[in-house]
Amino acid sequence: MARRPTKKPAKKMSAGPHSLALRLDVMGVTAYMTKAAIEDLIKELVRISAADPEELHDVHVAMHFGGWTPSGEYIAPSFGHHHGLGSILTKLRNEQLKDGMTKAEIERGITPDEAYRAFDITIMHVSPEVVQRVAIENEAAESGSTD
Repeated sequence: MARRPTKKPAKKMSAGPHSLALRLDVMGVTAYMTKAAIEDLIKELVRISAADPEELHDVHVAMHFGGWTPSGEYIAPSFGHHHGLGSILTKLRNEQLKDGMTKAEIERGITPDEAYRAFDITIMHVSPEVVQRVAIENEAAESGSTD
C-alpha cells in the first residue's frame, strides 16, 4: 500500500487537485474532471499502454491529480462518499491498513486511514492473462462473501 506523499516530487505535476473530484455512492465511483484533466489522463493512458503489459505500468488517478501548497504540503483531490459509505470505508481501511502503522504514528493518534494515501482509482496495463486471473479471484471472493 502506498503511503501519503509527504515531499514535493521533482517531476511536473498534473492539472492539479481542483481538476478532479471523485464521488463514491451505492452505484459506483464517479470521476468529475475538467477538460485539462481528461486530456492529462489520456496522455497518461497512452503512456502506460505503450509499455509492455508485463511491466504492470499504472496510473493512480487521484494521486496523479493531487497538488502541492506553496509550503510543500500534498493536497489530494476531493473525494466524497455518500449514502453512509464514508464511515464504512474508513472502518475497512483502518482494519486493513493497521499492520503498516509505526509506533510513533499510533502514539500521535494517527489512524491507518489518515496515514495512507487517499482512496484512489488505479488503472493498470496488464496482459489478458492477468485480467482473467483477477476475474477468477473476484468470482472466488464474491462467492465466499458473507455480505
